[in-house]
Amino acid sequence: MRNLKLMLIVIMSALTLSIYAAGSGNTSLRQLSRLLKKGATPNVKLEKKEKAQIEKLLVSILPDKKYIGDKEWKVVYHDMNKGDFFQVDLKKKGDKSFARLIWFHILYKQEKPKFYGSENFGKYRGMGMKNRHYFILVGKVEIRAVAASDEYKNDKKIKSILKAFKLKDIEKL
Repeated sequence: MRNLKLMLIVIMSALTLSIYAAGSGNTSLRQLSRLLKKGATPNVKLEKKEKAQIEKLLVSILPDKKYIGDKEWKVVYHDMNKGDFFQVDLKKKGDKSFARLIWFHILYKQEKPKFYGSENFGKYRGMGMKNRHYFILVGKVEIRAVAASDEYKNDKKIKSILKAFKLKDIEKL
């Protein structure tokens, strides 16, 4: 009987932790969504603290360490009067130079365009220039991928990294 009680306590604790973890992921997405919408509003500037927060939150929708391996993300939020965007660079880990392997502009659109791209990218729309760049629209978020190194100047590689983004989460933003 004591073992059964102990097992129930362990199971209940695990369920509580998994529910908390799932909820915190949704909270992060809600915070990211709120800040994206605020920043995309013409002539609205995010505070320094909000910029730092949005840069940190964006990493949660990027391809994870399992996918990028020994590389790292550099994320910078550009707060413009119109058309705020993220500059996201994939770089060799520890590389302090301006060299990047592939880079992305990530933009939040207040209104989803009626037409976007001429190709199907799974359930999304896309367009690009062979072995150079590919753009996709996921909900109201546009992701523009541009190969900067020979390693990524390949359509399959560019599209593969775009598929590794957390597209289902991005769609909710």
